[in-house]
Amino acid sequence: MIYVINDNDDPFFNHAAEEYLMNNFDEEVFMLWRNRQSILIGKNQNIVSEINQEYIKENNMIVVRRLSGGGAVYNDLGNINFTFITSRDYIGAKIKNGFEKFASPVVNALKSLGVDAVFTGRNDIVVDGKKISGNAQYFGKHRVLHHGTLLYDCDMSKLSSALRSRTIKFVDKSVKSISSRVTNISYHMKEKMSLFEFKDYLQEYIMKTYGIDNVYEFNEKDIVAINDIAKSRFATWEWNYGRNPDYKYKNSVKYPCGVIEYYLKVENGEIEDISIYGDFFGEKNIRDLEKVLVGLKCDKKVIEPVLNKIDIDDYIHGITVDEFISGLMDIK
Repeated sequence: MIYVINDNDDPFFNHAAEEYLMNNFDEEVFMLWRNRQSILIGKNQNIVSEINQEYIKENNMIVVRRLSGGGAVYNDLGNINFTFITSRDYIGAKIKNGFEKFASPVVNALKSLGVDAVFTGRNDIVVDGKKISGNAQYFGKHRVLHHGTLLYDCDMSKLSSALRSRTIKFVDKSVKSISSRVTNISYHMKEKMSLFEFKDYLQEYIMKTYGIDNVYEFNEKDIVAINDIAKSRFATWEWNYGRNPDYKYKNSVKYPCGVIEYYLKVENGEIEDISIYGDFFGEKNIRDLEKVLVGLKCDKKVIEPVLNKIDIDDYIHGITVDEFISGLMDIK
C-alpha cells in the first residue's frame, strides 16, 4: 500500500483523483484530503430532495456527485476525508470487504487519542451517539474504493443549513434535526490538537498500522489526467444534476438498507419510465435495474418473477424483492 499526498482542496479534483488512482494504479492506496466548502451527493440521490439549493447558491457552495452510494455530506476545511483503494475479495459473486474493515483503523486511531469512537449501523462512526463520520464504497471490476468523512472542526451551522432535514430519515428516532445528530471530533479530544496536527497523527497511525513505507505525490502528468476527469465528469451539470425526476407518481420508503425514492410514469397500467433514488448502497448501476422494469405491467404478479431472476441485492444492498415491490406498488 502507498500513501498518496493530496493537498488540493478542489472537490472536483479530489473526486477525480480517486477515480484516477482506482483505474491507473496497481498498488493499494491510502489518501487523506480536504475539500473547501461543498456538498457531496451520493451517486443514487435526488439532489432536489437532499440540499437547500437557495442557501447553497447564496453561499457559493460546490455540489459534486460521488461515484459511491450513501447519503449527502457537507465538507469544509474543518473536515478531513480518507480514502482506501484495495483489491476486491470474492466469495463467489459476493463482496467480502465490509465497511467496518476500512473504518476500523480510523476508529482505533481515535481511541488512541482518548476519543470513544464506535463503528455502528450501516456506515457510521459515532462518539456519544453522535455521528462524526459517514463511509461509502464504489466497486470496480477488480478494485474497491472506500472513503469516509471525518468532522474535526466543521462549521455545524452551515452543515445544518445546507442539507435538508427529511422527516422520513428520522422514523423510529426521537432526534429530529441534522445538527443534533452530528458532532466535531475536536469537541471530544482529551488533549487539544489543531486540524493539521490531527491529520498528521492520523496519517502516521494508519501508515504504521498497514506498514506503509512508500509515499507518492502526483506529478504533472497525473495532475493533467485528473483535471481532465474532473472537467469531463465531476464538474459537469449532466453528472451532478442531470437526472432530477419529474414523474406522475412517487413514493419514499425508509428501509433498514436506507431511504428509497420511487418515481414512476405509468400509462395504461404499464411502467413507461422509472427513476430510483436514495442513500442506499449497491454494487451495480441502479439505472440497469430501472431498465428491467420499464415496459412491465405495474402488477406484483408480473414484476415479481422478473426480479426473482436477478440478484436485487447487487443494486440495492440489503433489500428483498418483496420489500422493493411493496414500496414500488404503494405509489401516491
